[in-house]
Amino acid sequence: LTYFGIEGAAEKVRLAFTLAGVPFEDERINFEQWGPMKASTPYGQLPILTIDDGECIAQSGAMIRYAATFGDGSLYPK
Repeated sequence: LTYFGIEGAAEKVRLAFTLAGVPFEDERINFEQWGPMKASTPYGQLPILTIDDGECIAQSGAMIRYAATFGDGSLYPK
């Protein structure tokens, strides 16, 4: 999970992974790092979630739905 060193749009995703007990890499970047990185991100924005197989999710709503499917299912009931 890549985002700035603030809570913002990525915080709900961080919390969902934590509540589900899913280990994840929390990469917090600063604004100097963001400049060169921006052109290579989907939609030119953060946060981005890179899955182990290389797939990248770029919208925080999609990330939270993905994160909520882990654990005991209580975050995303069927």
